[in-house]
Amino acid sequence: MVTAIPVLAACILFAVGLLHIYWAFGGIWGMGYVLPEQDGRKVLSPGVGMTLLVAILVIAAGIVLLLQARIIELTRPYLLVRIGAWVCACVFALRVVGEFNHFGLFKKKRDTAFSRMDTLLYMPLCAFLSLAFIIALSYEG
Repeated sequence: MVTAIPVLAACILFAVGLLHIYWAFGGIWGMGYVLPEQDGRKVLSPGVGMTLLVAILVIAAGIVLLLQARIIELTRPYLLVRIGAWVCACVFALRVVGEFNHFGLFKKKRDTAFSRMDTLLYMPLCAFLSLAFIIALSYEG
């Protein structure tokens, strides 16, 4: 049963990575809810390269999770994978806390489409992902 959590989390990470690839190549579905806004304007405007980098990092996080959970086996030691899993657990936990202005638990801006999605979906999802990495880190090996 415990293995189901890292597998589900990895599937989510792969889906999010694919969604970023879709956006990098011009897709617009969901774009109204994924970037923070201030005064009706997007705070960030990532280009194709940055969006693809995020896609690669998110997909890599999914692979690290599967490796750390021993769903995918390596013949070499897992030290680098373990370090990567700790980094991912911390990054997703920090994303939940936020930057105190546009996203996270302590955000000031709460009246935008993004901030509502952040509260309802993005923060709980990041908390789940952080927990999945912590669960995978608890596996012996």
